[in-house]
Amino acid sequence: MSYRLFIVAGESSGDLHGFGLVRALREREPSISVAGLGGPLMASEGVRIVQDVTAHAAVGISEAVAALRTVRAAYVQMVRLLDHERPDAVVLIDYPEFNLRFARQASRRGIPVVYYISPQLWAWREWRIRSMKRYVDRILVILPFERDFYEAHGVEATFVGHPLLDVLKDYRHGRRFADQLGFPKDTFILGLLPGSRRKEIEGLLPAMLAAAERISESISPLAVGIAPAPSVPTEQYRTWQSLTSLPLHLVPGKAYELMAAADLLLVASGTATLEAGIIGTPMIVTYKLSALTWLLAKLLVRNVRYCSLTNLVADRALVPELLQHDVTPERIAEVALSLTTGGRLDAMAEELAHEVRPRLGGHGASGRAADEILDLLRWSPPNA
Repeated sequence: MSYRLFIVAGESSGDLHGFGLVRALREREPSISVAGLGGPLMASEGVRIVQDVTAHAAVGISEAVAALRTVRAAYVQMVRLLDHERPDAVVLIDYPEFNLRFARQASRRGIPVVYYISPQLWAWREWRIRSMKRYVDRILVILPFERDFYEAHGVEATFVGHPLLDVLKDYRHGRRFADQLGFPKDTFILGLLPGSRRKEIEGLLPAMLAAAERISESISPLAVGIAPAPSVPTEQYRTWQSLTSLPLHLVPGKAYELMAAADLLLVASGTATLEAGIIGTPMIVTYKLSALTWLLAKLLVRNVRYCSLTNLVADRALVPELLQHDVTPERIAEVALSLTTGGRLDAMAEELAHEVRPRLGGHGASGRAADEILDLLRWSPPNA
């Protein structure tokens, strides 16, 4: 039977996971038809992209306001398509502000809803679990503690494992990728991953580069690598050299290679911290928001001891986190240099290898998610 599926992925990480999911679905049901919101990766897998909103993902209040018009137009268009095309099911990937509203629209029309990579209700807005229970037919989670969270609230959820394990199966911390990227031999490699959004980069990269200069005074030779995210315009990262006297090694589109090659990473909090944790590279996690956004986050985010996904998965402070006022060149350099003594970097790499990857469910997460979705489709009546 040929199924029609809508998928909504509003961020670049969702586009990546949607790509893996659609590939797994097509391996099982080659005739499946998929449309929705996504980015270039989903498009490359044959998804009919109604609109790409991944470039409009926002962090902070000002960015969210600027993106609102685009996202609202996409929402109206997708709701109309629910009526015009009547998909057999809707699959939602993270992106809760949009997707929880869209789940309600689909549910009201009798269209089954699967939430794959559920919103982080365990961190904030826990009350939204009522919407998940009311409008979502199947919840698929990718972090081990999320299933326990839902079950504690009387909601069934299935842990399918983390899809990044498949994406990163060929990457391990070591010098192999240093040679491929052209880093000089016998050089300490400091990798910088300041985020993918303009505000993130503006808030973090100057402090990271200034910290690198301080670190270079104690560690020589030092090579500084930056892997600009695909969403960062070329003209933007060409100006980064003016922020430092150190030569920069720019490797656009090679974030995973840089993660594997680096001796130490300075990483913006987000998915990249878990990617680096899976690869097994020592890191310092940083993040900085506007004063107002930070205040709101402090008020709203509760019951979460850590900022980084690596520490959340390990359930302990495995890697240092420097947030807000601690994001200074002096503090970053101080912590970085402390890690380079007494074998602490090697110890952290060993701990990451034993405490992150093994807890994420093993390879094949996209396939397990696809099986759950197809099972739901087979037990649901087709839409007219």
